[in-house]
Amino acid sequence: TLLDTVEFPGQNLANIWGYASGGKEYALAGAAKGLYIVDVTSPTAPVKLEQLTDGINSSWREIKTYGSYAYVTSEGLNSSGDGGVGIADLSGLPAVPVPFHKYTGNGVIADQLHRAHALHVDVDKGYAYIYGTTGLANGGAVCLNLSPDPYNPVYAGQYNGSYIHDGYAHNDTVYGSHIYGGDFSIIDFTNKNSPAVVVTQTTPDAFTHNTWLTDDGNYLLTTDEKSNAYLTCYDISDPNDIVETDRIRTTPGSGSIVHNVHVLGNFAITSWYRDGITVTDISRPGNLIQVARYDTYPGQSGSGFQGAWGVYPYLPSGTILVSNIQESLSGGGTGGVMYLLSPNYPSACFLEGKVTDATTGQGLFGVSVEIQHSDPLNSTTSGLTGDYATGQPTSGTFDVVFTKTGYLTQTISVNLTNGAVTTQDVQMSSSALPIELLSFSARPEGSRNVLRWVTAWEFNTDLHEIQRKANPDSHWEALGRVKATGNEDAQSQYEFFDKNPFPISFYRLRTIDLDGMEHFSEVVSAEQLTNGWTVEKAYPVPCLGNLQLLLLSDRERELQLAVGDFSGRWLLEQPLHLSKGENHRQLILPGHWPNGLYRLRVAGRGRQVQQIFLLQR
Repeated sequence: TLLDTVEFPGQNLANIWGYASGGKEYALAGAAKGLYIVDVTSPTAPVKLEQLTDGINSSWREIKTYGSYAYVTSEGLNSSGDGGVGIADLSGLPAVPVPFHKYTGNGVIADQLHRAHALHVDVDKGYAYIYGTTGLANGGAVCLNLSPDPYNPVYAGQYNGSYIHDGYAHNDTVYGSHIYGGDFSIIDFTNKNSPAVVVTQTTPDAFTHNTWLTDDGNYLLTTDEKSNAYLTCYDISDPNDIVETDRIRTTPGSGSIVHNVHVLGNFAITSWYRDGITVTDISRPGNLIQVARYDTYPGQSGSGFQGAWGVYPYLPSGTILVSNIQESLSGGGTGGVMYLLSPNYPSACFLEGKVTDATTGQGLFGVSVEIQHSDPLNSTTSGLTGDYATGQPTSGTFDVVFTKTGYLTQTISVNLTNGAVTTQDVQMSSSALPIELLSFSARPEGSRNVLRWVTAWEFNTDLHEIQRKANPDSHWEALGRVKATGNEDAQSQYEFFDKNPFPISFYRLRTIDLDGMEHFSEVVSAEQLTNGWTVEKAYPVPCLGNLQLLLLSDRERELQLAVGDFSGRWLLEQPLHLSKGENHRQLILPGHWPNGLYRLRVAGRGRQVQQIFLLQR
């Protein structure tokens, strides 16, 4: 629930943090011209207290606290070419002015610390880690000892192996986000003079922006700051065997960009730029469920770097602070806006189980599981062994529909309870199809998509209904119907045009018999070439050793193709030349590669597409 907003005319907002002392609460807003301190003790009547200016006007400011001290980094410099870490003594609040000065290094790094992208404080050990330091430590991490005198830190050491964009620090360990390397690292900083990288792990979209550790230290949440990318959870309890447990997007297929994630108990609170903020129940790391969302930028959605930069959920009152970068202000002009929200943290209702073939008992892969309710993100598909996991915030009794081509649709009523797991195993019986479907495809043609399918024969068919959805996690909706041939022992060809497709559209056919029985095709997809090229299809599934690729491009171009495993290694890399139109390519995978899941990546000019495929010889 929105409590109030605070406007900052003529200044963008970057990240945001909070501070509480003596029964009062404060927002620490990273405004373009300096740290702004706002009294938010009464969240419906916030009061600006002071802005700590430093002669820098920058779109990037990050803030963290240690005790009663705030530390501020910026990518900017003042007119004299100076920057540094801003340090504010907040102990006298609400009295102003607040003591404030800049630290630019001491000892061997004296006057070398100026521009920095982000920071984090290991509050248990008393060290600050400054990330993305231009001209120092190779952009890695500079470690400052805060314990002797938090207002005058002392240089302790550095990691200079590679650029770190942001990171989380706890118990002498840094969980670094290597945005340009596309992975996160776990760095042992016990020896400040010689930190050691324990392990690195590639993230799903290889643009790792932010990390945050769960309270028990066993799981790490990460964000990839790219269009259509994920909030992802990893089991890091054994650094030598890091396992991705689940991933989630708030509006799949919209192009939304995730930014910063924070953990509060069993919940992840995350800023998603144009999609505002979300609350995700992470109590079951293998089944992440979004339970709340507040859109701070309702005028636009999808890809774009506007809206919610940061979110702070740790004030004692529970008030959530959100920093919107820039928007139109009530008094005219533009500027950043801080949102004060009263949160709701409902525990998710979890639905999990296994789908098997009623005859063989084998797990069924690719079964569509949909809870029949308006909550978003409450559908999924079963995995390789038939296991599935989904859920929603709303409790009650709901129908759940299980569908798979070649099997009779099952609709089962389940009771869902907040904070509880409902286990529903399902056995599906095969059905004799009234048709033999030879092919079903979807292709972009200009601003529309064309769907074509061919049947070898049909018996007792009434109509073919074309169903569509915008992303794998949303519900199917009927798009149109085509009259079936009824009874035909020869080939029949069909065509249907989607005149208003989504950026990425998923389609399936629902064939209805004259006796009312329904049968579903496999799912196909089509992507409008707004980005110039796409991987239209990778097949067969599973792959027997020869992976066939269909790629579309709006012109001739050079890309890079890679195949990797889930340890973070790229096993095969090669250039990929595309001509205008359809491009068919074949990858012959080495015979010594073991069966299992692999990652396919096609990349070029700041954009990449990744898919997962199963090798099973």
